[in-house]
Amino acid sequence: MRLLDRYVCRQLVLPFLIGVTTFAVIMLGDVARQLGSILFGLRAPLPLIMGYLLYHAPHAVVWSMPVGIVVAVAMTLTSLMNHGEIRAMRVGGASILRICAPLLVVGLLTSAVALLLNEYVVPPAGRKATELFARMTHSQPIVREQYDVYFRDDQRRLFYVGHMDAANNRLERVAIWTEDDAGNLATMVTADWAELSGNRWLLREGQEMVMRPDGDIEKVEKFGSQAIMLGKALQDYYTGQRRELEMSGAQLRDLIGTLSTGGGDTQKLAVRLQFKYSIPLACLVFALLAAPIAIRFADYGTFVGVVIAILVVFLYNGVRSWTLAFGLAGMLHPVVAGWTQNVLFGVLGLVLLLRTR
Repeated sequence: MRLLDRYVCRQLVLPFLIGVTTFAVIMLGDVARQLGSILFGLRAPLPLIMGYLLYHAPHAVVWSMPVGIVVAVAMTLTSLMNHGEIRAMRVGGASILRICAPLLVVGLLTSAVALLLNEYVVPPAGRKATELFARMTHSQPIVREQYDVYFRDDQRRLFYVGHMDAANNRLERVAIWTEDDAGNLATMVTADWAELSGNRWLLREGQEMVMRPDGDIEKVEKFGSQAIMLGKALQDYYTGQRRELEMSGAQLRDLIGTLSTGGGDTQKLAVRLQFKYSIPLACLVFALLAAPIAIRFADYGTFVGVVIAILVVFLYNGVRSWTLAFGLAGMLHPVVAGWTQNVLFGVLGLVLLLRTR
């Protein structure tokens, strides 16, 4: 049986590498296209552009690993079936489930590797990519069009901006949380909007809440205008902004906890956190689903594995896109939004595998 396991696993290597490489190149090509549209008319040095794409490669690889697994499993089993090797293995006493066991183990190990990459390699690489992007665009502390932005400054303040209005160079739906030395919420400032005045930002139509150490509100003061030094915080954000891609799961959880304490909306961040774990585990799901389908349709030709892989990926991404959209809109619980596609396809694959003879 160990010989069987080693033989089957060896057959996975080449199609897995082909699947991962092909899909990663496609993803990086899309990143390059988006970068080209942003840098249109600017003369960015080629080394910066290549470095930017290189730092995006870990994220592309993580998202490509499930594709590599489904291509590898489908093509391997289709080839083994067409060459009569599956039949020989079964004559030797191996069941379909036993033959597929090493494929599932490889899927599980690949999921573990993808999780580690997503937790420890992708975030720092993403931050490096952002730094290079800032150098290419000569970023300044001027508002660029963005929504739902979070960033910190060196005064233990956490900022939330609902909309950065680039057309009018102003901030909308601003919230600022300040912590004391013990890490407790000390003040919370909210404003309808803010505008730049010299080197200061003026918060307009807002209020400031002072909190007691026990978390209760001590006093609330409304204001029509309040000045705040925000230039350095914005500059730091643009040169080192940490979107969900650039944060580990632990950092995302800490941010969600901080925002929850201050009454902030954490739905979108919670959904992104769930997908941060569910996408790498799709490697195991794809292995579980591709195996029985490849065996059932192997008689239709060797390259049916590639067709199966494409169909599985498209169906999975379709469900994932819908659950992500509903989750971000607040219509699904973050856990339901992040794991529905894995549960559906995983259960379907398990049922098909158990029924395969």
